[in-house]
Amino acid sequence: MAKKSAEKVEELQNVYFVYGDEEMMVEEALERLKGILATQVDADFNMEVLDASEVGVDHVIDSAETIPLLSPRRLVIARNVDRLTQRDQSTLAEYLDRPNEATTLVLVAHIPKAGEQRDQKALKKVEGSALCKKAGERGRVLKFTMGTRGRQQKVTDWVSDQFKRRGKRIEPAARDLLIENVGVELRDLQDAVERVCLYSADFDVIKIEQVSQVVRPAADQGVFDLIDAVAERRRDISLYLLNRLVQQGESPQRLFSLLLGQFRLIARCKSLASEHAPDEIAGILGVPQFRAGKALRQSRRFSAERLRAVFGEFAGAQVELHSSRYLDDRDYQTHVMEMLIVKVIG
Repeated sequence: MAKKSAEKVEELQNVYFVYGDEEMMVEEALERLKGILATQVDADFNMEVLDASEVGVDHVIDSAETIPLLSPRRLVIARNVDRLTQRDQSTLAEYLDRPNEATTLVLVAHIPKAGEQRDQKALKKVEGSALCKKAGERGRVLKFTMGTRGRQQKVTDWVSDQFKRRGKRIEPAARDLLIENVGVELRDLQDAVERVCLYSADFDVIKIEQVSQVVRPAADQGVFDLIDAVAERRRDISLYLLNRLVQQGESPQRLFSLLLGQFRLIARCKSLASEHAPDEIAGILGVPQFRAGKALRQSRRFSAERLRAVFGEFAGAQVELHSSRYLDDRDYQTHVMEMLIVKVIG
């Protein structure tokens, strides 16, 4: 995180200002801060994560000034501080002159989400803000960016480090294949690393064979886009993606199997959500957290009764896919999938 990273609660700064255009790296830094607190204190009572643009500056300051409960320190993470008005940012900067010594306040600014364009001008604007400068005087400023120059090598090193953290080593050729298939977005790469490690649990060294069996070329991403679109009940884009994939040679029966598998996962996540935390659900189901988290979010779009009806539609479609009609088999199977998607989305 910095030249000398904190390892204990008592080593934490009062203020961190975190920003950059690499969401994955920022989230990793925040998780490390949370981890430091969680190892020594009860995080349930001494940690709060806020969206400053929603709750307002007064709420952020009130939270920061709250005394920790049975703990030497409290952690408050305030996101989107760059979206506050200039007046509110000035108010927050004034707090930094006299901060609560028992609170670590983490101010998070400008993190473009997946698919958003990186904006160096926005980064420079954040760097030039009075709030960032004041945080630098009173604590530590952490910037997470790979820039454009030398980005490929930085991504390569990052991927190798991700495997190392999981107790594995990836061969250069396998690493290059993974990046070629997935791209250079860190969030996508982390998902791929987790899938490879899960598949290769018995291997200490990851080779091309393991990567090629788990990570498909970016062209195949359209299949997962279709599954997500249906699970998120986006009808028009779902039908468009279905027909595009079939035209590209994708099998309607394979798409059916993948879609059914996702809805089974969605149903299982929904049944566990009332009694288990999201990270627990991933462990219970034996799937990576990113898969469980996505399925859990998608499950909120379907009631339990609706899901039962959805599985009835899947059962009917499965019979139809193996039927012979007047249309060419492939055309008829595509028609069956179109009708299934329409009924599932509702």
